[in-house]
Amino acid sequence: MTNDKFTGYAALKPIDGPTLESMTFDARPLEEDEVEIRVQACGICGSDVHHLTNGWGRATYPLIPGHEFIGDITAVGNKVTEHKVGDRVGVSPVCRSCNECEQCTTQHKQLCPSKVTTYNGKYKGQMTYGGYADRVRVQSTWAIKVPENISSEEGAPLLCAGVTTFLPFKHQNIGEQHSVGIVGIGGLGHLAVQWARAKNCSKVLAFSSSDAKREEAFKLGATEFATLSETAKYQQSVDYLFVCGSGKSTNWTDLLGLIKLRGKLVLLDIPEEPVPFNAGAFVYKHISIIGSYVGSSEDLQEMLEFASKTGVRPWIDRVGNSLEEVNRGLGIIMSGKAHYRVVICGEGRQ
Repeated sequence: MTNDKFTGYAALKPIDGPTLESMTFDARPLEEDEVEIRVQACGICGSDVHHLTNGWGRATYPLIPGHEFIGDITAVGNKVTEHKVGDRVGVSPVCRSCNECEQCTTQHKQLCPSKVTTYNGKYKGQMTYGGYADRVRVQSTWAIKVPENISSEEGAPLLCAGVTTFLPFKHQNIGEQHSVGIVGIGGLGHLAVQWARAKNCSKVLAFSSSDAKREEAFKLGATEFATLSETAKYQQSVDYLFVCGSGKSTNWTDLLGLIKLRGKLVLLDIPEEPVPFNAGAFVYKHISIIGSYVGSSEDLQEMLEFASKTGVRPWIDRVGNSLEEVNRGLGIIMSGKAHYRVVICGEGRQ
C-alpha cells in the first residue's frame, strides 16, 4: 500500500486571482475496483477557473482542481484486471460510474446519474480531489490507456478539451460531406478545427474576435477564416456551428444566421450568464441545438486512438509543478493570455 497522505494545490475559498495554497490531505481508502495514479501532467482548464471562483455557483471548498491528467499507476485494487502497476493512463472529468444503468450500458457513462466527478464531487461521503495533486484514485474503467506516441504533456488536455470537441463529430457522423464553423479559436476551438481537418470536412470556417489568429487557424487546418464582425458575409454557410467561446458581447442572432437550413448549433462553451436565443431562428430554419459533455470511457479510448493516428494534438504552454509555477499557469488562464492550453508538468506534485 502506498502512502495515504497526498499533497495538492487548493483553493480554500472562492478566489479572484491565482492564489492556490499547498494542502496535504488523507486519501480515502483504495477501493477494490480502483487504481491509484501518480500525476505526470495535468491541464489547467477554463472549467477549473469557473469552479475556483465559484462562477457556476456549485463549488465546494477546499477544492483541488484538475480533470485532465495523465500519470502512471502506482497501486491497483483487488478486482482490477485491465491495468497493472506502471501502466500510463489518462483521466477525464468523470472518475466513477455505476456501469449498470441505461446510460452506462449504452456507452454514455459520463451521463450516469450516479457518476462521480474527478474533483468537486463526493464518493462515500468524502470529497474528490483532482490532478493538481500528486496522486489521485479513480475507478479503473475511467483510467484510459494512452498511446505511446502521445506524450503525457500533450495528451492531458485531450482528456477534457479533446473529447469534448471530438464527441459531436462521432455522434453526429460529421465528415467530408459537411461544412463546419468554429467560433472561438482557443483552448476548445483549436482542437475542434483539428478534428474537422482530420475528418476531411468540406469546409472548416474559423471565426475569431480579431484577425490575430488568422495564420494559426490555417495552420490548425481551417480552410477559411473570418472575424466575428464579418458574419453577415457568411449567412447560412455551415451545416454545424461549434460555439467554443462566448461572452456577454456575443451576438447569438448573428451566430444562428451562419447555420444552414436544418443545420445544428453545437454548444460546447458554458457561459456564467444565461444565453438569449431567438426562438424564431430555430423554428423557421429547422435548426436544432445540441450539447456535448466530455465523453464515456469508450469515447475517450476511441478519441485517443484517432488522435494517435491523425496527429491531432493540443498546442500547449508548459508550467512546472511547484506552487509558484501552478499559480503562474492559473494566472495565464485567468488573464485570457493562454496560447490555447496550459499544462502543469512534472512527476507528481511535490
